[in-house]
Parts: sequence; structure tokens; C-alpha cells
Amino acid sequence: MDRIPEPAQYLIRIDDLCPSVDHRRLERLLALVRAYAIRPILAVVPDNRDPELACSPADPEFWQKMRELESLGAATALHGCYHHCASRGKSLIPLHRRTEFAGLPLDEQREMLCAGLEILRGHGLHPALWVAPRHGFDRNTLTALRGEGINYLSDGLARIPFLREGVVWIPQQLWAPVSRRRGLWTICLHPNSMTQTQSDALRAFLEKHAEQCTSFERVCAEFTPGELHAREALLEAVALWRLRLRRVRKRALSMKRG
Repeated sequence: MDRIPEPAQYLIRIDDLCPSVDHRRLERLLALVRAYAIRPILAVVPDNRDPELACSPADPEFWQKMRELESLGAATALHGCYHHCASRGKSLIPLHRRTEFAGLPLDEQREMLCAGLEILRGHGLHPALWVAPRHGFDRNTLTALRGEGINYLSDGLARIPFLREGVVWIPQQLWAPVSRRRGLWTICLHPNSMTQTQSDALRAFLEKHAEQCTSFERVCAEFTPGELHAREALLEAVALWRLRLRRVRKRALSMKRG
């Protein structure tokens, strides 16, 4: 499939997963995953060193939970290595000022990727794709990913998977459940900050759209990605421009209030 699907398809992606994730909020989210038989992308941080993700005492059963979800059809994604965003390199998706990978030399990025993959595989997981912390990655990252046999990533703002720099991009365009008419839409969820109201909104969305939810495995099987045609590439560029503008306005408003 290389056409834009209609009706829309939805992928659920759960970010910032690590042993110190907020246990109560994650379990509330996973209860919905189980109830509606969702097969999400699990963006797992191999060795968290980001204090902002230290929301609970380390869960000794975390890795077993990830293995169980993977066995039920979830896809494990390598979510950086340490989630420590100290680089100021320019990302291919320029949404944040600080990243973990963008701007670092190729050898350093390759070393971090190898370390992250080894940790996840050591816990019995099978990482199949890449999710960059804060959307921060560059061409060196893609070269390193290809070298390690990771040929998929979750990012970009098109409506179909596409091929760029030798890697298949599965778009990620939403941070809350929103109904769409056409296209493949990845909804990125952050359990550490997910409120009860947001959980209720997700439940209502799944009640209506669960049958339209797909999985990484199905996307790989059903789409044959190629380079984006001109119209879709333009729509992606416009979507990125609008997203960046919203974030600039949000930062400006926050500074004004501060």
C-alpha cells in the first residue's frame, strides 16, 4: 500500500518508558491498551539518566511487563540511550533546542546506539525501530541506525510512511487522540504527565476508533514506502512549519507569564 489510507489508521506510541516511569499512570494507560487490544509502539529508554523521567521508584517488574507487551504484538523502539539531552546540534526535525544525538560525531552516536541496543536485547526485548528523544537526530544518526540494522524510525509529519536517507519513516504527528479522515496517524502519549482527563479522552477515542488502530508489524506489511511525492512533501513541510510556529508562540507566552 502506498496510497493514503481511508478511513484513517492510528498507531499508539507510548514514550519515555523506563523502570522509573510513573507506575500508577502507566498502569492506567496499559489497562486501556489491554481492554481494546491495542498493539502500541513502546519507546523504551535503555538506561535512563534524565531526572525528569524519575517519577517513581524503579519497578523491578518493568522489564517483564515490556516483554509481555511485546509478546502480545507491541513493537519495542529504542528511545535514545540515556535520554540525557545535552547536545545543541541541529535535528532533521528541528523542534527542540537540546537533543541527545543530533550534532554528535558519528562514532559517538554509533557507540550510544550500540549500548542502548545491547541493554534492551539483554532484557529480552527485540528493538525494531528508533524514537529520538525530543525528535533529535541527524544524518549521522541515520547512518548509525542503518549500520546496526535498524531501518525504521517513528517521526515525520506526512500521512504515509516514506523512505528518506535510506530509512523508513513512520510519521508521528499527534500528541493526543484526534479523529482524522485519511492517512496513517501516530498518537504519541507520555504516561508520566497523562492526566485522568486525558485518559478519559483516550478511552472515548478508542471506544470509537479501536478497529482503526494498527500496529508496527501491520504497517511494515501493508505499506511499501518510497520517496514522498511533491504534494505530500509540501504538506509535510507546511505541517512542520505550523508545529514550529505553535511551539515558538507557546515558549514566548511562557516567558511573558514568567
